[in-house]
Amino acid sequence: MRDSEPTPDETTFFHHLSALVPGLDDWYHADDDGGLWMMASYDFTANNAVCATLRVDYDGQKLRGGWSPACLNWDDGVRAEEALISTASPEGLHLDDLGPYDAAVAAAAWFQTHISHREPGSQRSS
Repeated sequence: MRDSEPTPDETTFFHHLSALVPGLDDWYHADDDGGLWMMASYDFTANNAVCATLRVDYDGQKLRGGWSPACLNWDDGVRAEEALISTASPEGLHLDDLGPYDAAVAAAAWFQTHISHREPGSQRSS
């Protein structure tokens, strides 16, 4: 987690995204070179335990989404590509050159697709 406040793009992105997909968590990070980015995540739970996590990364232009390999246990703070998360369709999300509103709409559609196709207590969709 970083010490600085969310950027205006991050604030706009998460405001719109969380209005479209309730129950998301937000996490704010900085790369070693100072690049700022954020992650939004959604946990699937069964018997009070997290069994799978969807996540998207957004840095003001690039949007990447996929399944966390460890329910954010080790990949929180690690960009999707570095965590070797598949961002390819249909499971993943890989879009460039998106402002915060368009990124939120795209991310919401992606989250909603995966959330709606998952039965409570089931294993990760494939």
